[in-house]
Amino acid sequence: MECPRCKGGVQGSDEFCPDCGELLVEGISCTNHPDKLAKGACVICCAAYCSLCGNRRGHPFLCGVHGHYEIYQGMARVYGTNDAAQAGYAASCLEQRQLHPMLFSRKASPIHMGGSEYTLLHMSGETSRHVVNEIKLMVPVQEVLVAEEILQELELL
Repeated sequence: MECPRCKGGVQGSDEFCPDCGELLVEGISCTNHPDKLAKGACVICCAAYCSLCGNRRGHPFLCGVHGHYEIYQGMARVYGTNDAAQAGYAASCLEQRQLHPMLFSRKASPIHMGGSEYTLLHMSGETSRHVVNEIKLMVPVQEVLVAEEILQELELL
């Protein structure tokens, strides 16, 4: 099946689209306000929320708790550093735990010699801009909570 909002793939038994959080079943109540109908499901915690508790930030629906994440093409930033070895170590640890990390880095090109060391890139999930002069460790949004637990065990967060 296909999500009516984002055209992403969904299973017939899905209550919401895992890519954008669009509700596929009517009459789902908000996790925090059972008397209100949910407007979407947070793509990170998979809970349904009304418009008071969550909303779309770009493409995905996010709850108030997870609304700060940088999200790009279904991947969320869980860790950032300028140390390539540290980023590689963190990614390797996540891979060993069967997660699907991706390292993302976007530095200023040599054309910008003498100029700024960083570029700005707008990620969905935030209204502000983020400096991307770092190596970002990204994981699929469905893996964020597990990835953060692992990174905390490693004392990286």
